[in-house]
Amino acid sequence: MTTAGRFVEVKHRIRIQAPPEAVRSQFADLYHHIETNVHPKLKFEVLVQEPRRARFAQEVKLLGMKQRDIFERTIDEDGTIHDVSVEGFNKGGSLDFVFSPVPAEGTDATAVDITIRLPVPRLMGWLAPLLKSQVTREVTAAALEDKYDLEQRGYKPAAARVH
Repeated sequence: MTTAGRFVEVKHRIRIQAPPEAVRSQFADLYHHIETNVHPKLKFEVLVQEPRRARFAQEVKLLGMKQRDIFERTIDEDGTIHDVSVEGFNKGGSLDFVFSPVPAEGTDATAVDITIRLPVPRLMGWLAPLLKSQVTREVTAAALEDKYDLEQRGYKPAAARVH
């Protein structure tokens, strides 16, 4: 656990049986996540959506408290996604998603490396281990929900989605 600078950092890796292009597209597709309720514990609202950046609101319950944040998203040339909380309970926190092809026998697979950094509330450093534990559980569950969406539901990119 990293708490330097009063942040908790959680890293998680998941392997998804789908080509990297599809996995990157699904992770970046906020409207798909909303319309199909990929993550039942998260609520999203898209404020701005462009091809390589977005601004969205996210609500989640952590440590028994409802938390609402505004995130600025940037997507690198290679598809890496960076979400930074610019307003709300977790301001200054971030989520990063890195996608790598994984050799598999006859099928495409993708490794997704997820890094979450959340600020520890001022004067509440004692909460850091509990926060890390809950974030670890939540990111594991969310990654499995994305895996299910891609492998079982068969996510298809919305090529010309206009909102």
